[in-house]
Amino acid sequence: MMKRCANPFTMRGHLRRCWLFTWRTPKADACALLPAPLEPVTRGGFAFWNVVVCEMRAMRPAPLPAAIGLGYWHVAYRLHARVRLESGEIVEGLYFVRSDCDRSLVTVAGNLLTDFRFHTARVAVHADGAAIEGRINASGGDAHFRLGDAKPALTTGSPFTSVAEAAEFLKYKPCAIAPSTDGLINVVRVTRREADWRYRIVTVVESDWDFLSGREIAPEVCYSIEPIDYQWERAEVRRVAP
Repeated sequence: MMKRCANPFTMRGHLRRCWLFTWRTPKADACALLPAPLEPVTRGGFAFWNVVVCEMRAMRPAPLPAAIGLGYWHVAYRLHARVRLESGEIVEGLYFVRSDCDRSLVTVAGNLLTDFRFHTARVAVHADGAAIEGRINASGGDAHFRLGDAKPALTTGSPFTSVAEAAEFLKYKPCAIAPSTDGLINVVRVTRREADWRYRIVTVVESDWDFLSGREIAPEVCYSIEPIDYQWERAEVRRVAP
């Protein structure tokens, strides 16, 4: 049984560098990974993965000063999901299937205090002009990607009619959701200045993700996010609809 209230502290940090990779996958495949009562957010019969690769700075409990915060790389494999609460409200967010990070302290604390399923990894990201190359080394989670400045385009079979439509639909809701004890769910909302949340769509030249190997997936869009301050609120424990 999962913890009744994970994410017990409000946390603050700064996203220095961040990329969001999205893929479509059959709805049934996502349903097999989502615990009840979560269900996938879908479009045209597809569910969607959202994988973040980000460099965090000054991560610390609020209201401690940024100077004592930690810096680390975080890689997280999430599914777009939603749940209906007893109040009738539908909450959309991301369900964390796996996380990797390059600070063992964050791995230990994260597994004690969150539902994000941390593993320790080595993460390296290098920029060469407009090209970005990244490598992640983790047990069961090795990955490599290259990003370029070619004009982005949708892949054959996408349920969207344009890159802009895909980018708008797949812009994730700033919230993490995970079941708690029976009939309850943890909702971790993210506070950010929406006017500061800026991105551009970039082209994935090459990518290989061991954790997604063997799954039926196809790429949609990849976001490059501008630096921004984030605050992860203390979890709300909400009752789900029967």
